[in-house]
Amino acid sequence: MASITLLGLENDLAEQLSDVLGAQHHHVHITDSLDDAVRPGGADIVFSTGDAPNYRELVRELARRGSRLAVVVVNRFPENSRWLDALDLGAADYCGAPFEPVLMRWLVDSVMRTERAAEAA
Repeated sequence: MASITLLGLENDLAEQLSDVLGAQHHHVHITDSLDDAVRPGGADIVFSTGDAPNYRELVRELARRGSRLAVVVVNRFPENSRWLDALDLGAADYCGAPFEPVLMRWLVDSVMRTERAAEAA
């Protein structure tokens, strides 16, 4: 089970993603506050909006404030160019709606394995 923060997502996207992740027994917290998202002892993974014009700055700031945080960029309409851009910025992954339970399980498991390997190194 992971502790997951949904940061700055539109209400309908946050609810959809929260439902899928909650059904998989992850602890999900929804916020619009960057400070809340990076609080000590907080999230293992932050799902953050890729729909906002300033998502690049947001991903950079998350990385700067919490180096242990894995950031997954969420976009309503997945685009290859945004996916590659998010990864280049340091995001752990990228996903788009609709949120398929199997894909979300794989994504969270993959990010958590990568984070555990990085901590062990």
